Amino acid sequence: MQLSRDLDLHPAAITGIDGVRVRIGDRWLERSFWVCPTGHGEWAPQSFAELATGHIHELLAQQPELILLGTGERSLWLSPALQACALQRRCGIECMANAAAARTFNVLLGEGRAVLAAFLIRRPQT
Repeated sequence: MQLSRDLDLHPAAITGIDGVRVRIGDRWLERSFWVCPTGHGEWAPQSFAELATGHIHELLAQQPELILLGTGERSLWLSPALQACALQRRCGIECMANAAAARTFNVLLGEGRAVLAAFLIRRPQT
């Protein structure tokens, strides 16, 4: 899926997604990662089942007001314990399919919000 591109695009904006990878600018990312207005980084979990409190705390270290969690091809529900990690720090957290998380991230980024999107992307087996 190609996401529309503005000439004054924010460097952190997501410019494409195809089900197995996500593009920021001209760079395709093929492993789980997080992105926020100030940058992006690799993220260890490859699947929803692997998520643990430490993974949520890693995202919270970027001090977002909202975390969008891209859970893959479809939206999954986060456990109450993992939701509590974010909520105790006064940070909202929403789970959605990767494509929806990408679109929502770009909208909130354009509004100047302190948003962070984290995407679960399974590494290909070699």
